[in-house]
This record gives sequence, structure tokens and C-alpha cells, in this order.
Amino acid sequence: MNKILIILFFLSFFSTGNSAQSTQETKQNNNENSLLWRISGNGLQHDSYLLGTMHNVGRTFLDSIPGFRKAFKEAKQVAIECDADALDSQRMNLAQYVYMPQDSTYATLYSDSDFQFVDSRLREGNPQYFKYKPVFWCSFFASMIAYQNIRGKEMGMDRFILLIGNQNYKKILFMETLEEVNKRAVYLDSLRYSINLKYQAASLKTILQSPEKISASINLTSQLYKEQNMSSLIAIDSLDKKDMNFLEIGNIQNEEKQHLQKMMEHIFEILGTRRNEQWMKKIIPMIHEDCTLIAVGAMHLIGPNGLIAKLRDCGYKVEPKIKD
Repeated sequence: MNKILIILFFLSFFSTGNSAQSTQETKQNNNENSLLWRISGNGLQHDSYLLGTMHNVGRTFLDSIPGFRKAFKEAKQVAIECDADALDSQRMNLAQYVYMPQDSTYATLYSDSDFQFVDSRLREGNPQYFKYKPVFWCSFFASMIAYQNIRGKEMGMDRFILLIGNQNYKKILFMETLEEVNKRAVYLDSLRYSINLKYQAASLKTILQSPEKISASINLTSQLYKEQNMSSLIAIDSLDKKDMNFLEIGNIQNEEKQHLQKMMEHIFEILGTRRNEQWMKKIIPMIHEDCTLIAVGAMHLIGPNGLIAKLRDCGYKVEPKIKD
């Protein structure tokens, strides 16, 4: 979930105009388009399964994934990213860096007309909005946009897999502890909240003015996911990390552009590559212990640093499972 919110935040700074062409080109060159993968070989006594999920896609989509029911039935263990239910039940205190500095106000971050627009939009929802830095509200609205298609309608895929795993007496495993999740979240938040306030403010204005653009980006990703078009997801992921063009935001300096680009790359490395490396240390013992269904975000599966490539590098056979 954190990755989705952070990507949405940076989307308000960056544009990815060539994504459609790149995804079409990649689709033609890659035929390994599947959300469910069988892991075998390298001394395994039983097959295990790797499932790519999307946190803002509803549980009903699981019925559309060929082989899911069979893989779930065979699995003696179910592993997901973290215990989302326990995470939600935690009471978290806001860190000091969330709050606006005493010498700064929203009025000083905008022109008169822009301030009137932002103030009118935020004040109707929370008259005390000015206590918090703009990135606080960026995260709030990004979350609303990201989960608008399932909020209050149906359970997300990951939570549902956890639920039916418990109901069917599967052994439940987590790729990360709550302590690890919280520690990473605090660190990533400290980076985002350290961004220059005027750029935070510009991002917030963009989200408030053009939520449909960010919603369109999310819907495109969800559509490609539901089409099991992993090759196009790889292309989008590559564009997100490397080929973005910085939008004109006031008098932003080149040094600040480079700083934000490096920060984004660092954040993606933490959320992607580093987590995959840590997860591999848990996945190997899991799949040797018993038949395991490992359900994690689809973006963790793909690319040269993805779990599929890492498992293959370790000598395992990982192949698309496309039939029940």
C-alpha cells in the first residue's frame, strides 16, 4: 500500500507521456504474462506457488486468475506481505515532522488565487488542515484515489487471502513483521516530509486540481494487471523509475529536480529491490518446508530484481500456471 501512495505522490511531480507506446512494444517481446507461477525443482519435494496481487483490486478478481483455486487448495501454507489486520489496529502517534513549522503558513506557499482554491477545498473537510504539512494531505487524497474502486464495496485481494487462509486452517506466514513495516514507514515518511514545502504545496494543488489524471494512471495499471499483462507493468515500472520528465513547478531549480529524482529512486529501491532480497531469505525455507502459496504485490514478481528472476537464479524452475 505504501508504494502505491508514494508513486501517486511523485506522479503529481512527474509525467510519463510515452508509457502507452512502451507498454505496447514490451507486450510484443514478452510472452510470460501470468499472475500465478509454479515453483518447482532444485530439491523441492512439492510445488509451491507465487501469486502477484494488487492491493487496490477487489477479492472477486481472484476467481478470474487461472489456477488460483487449485493452488490455494494444494497449499498447506499461505504467505502474504504482512498482517494488515494487526497493522490497522495499531494506534500510531503522528511524528513531529508531520506538522507545519511555526514560521510557515499555507498562504505563504501559494499565490492568492491558488491559496483560495486550496483553502476552500481543504477547509470544508477539516478546518484545522493548516496544522499539517501539505504532504500529509497528499497522502490522504492519494489513498482516497487509489482505493476508490473497492472502499466500502469489497475486501482487497490480500486481506481476503488471509481471511480464507485462516478459515481453511492453513498455516499463515508473513513476509515482514509489524516492527519491520513500521520502521520502514517512519523512515520513508521522514524523507517525504523533508521535501521543500513549496514543492509539497505544488503537489497538493495538482492532486486537488486534477485527481482524474492520477486516477487514470491508477486505472491503467489496474487494467493491465487484470489483463495479466506483466510485460506492460514492467514497462510502466521502468518509466516510473527512469524516464520521467519533471513538470514545471514554479522556479524549481535543477539541483532540486535531481534531489527529488534521487529520493524517488532511493524510495523505490527500498520498497522493491531491498524487500525482495529480504523476502528471498524467507521464501526459500518456506517452499522447502511445505507447499506454499506466496501472495505479494505483482510488481515484486517482475523485472531483473523481481522474485521470479531471483528464484530462477537460485536454480528453481518458475513457470506460469495458466490452467486449473
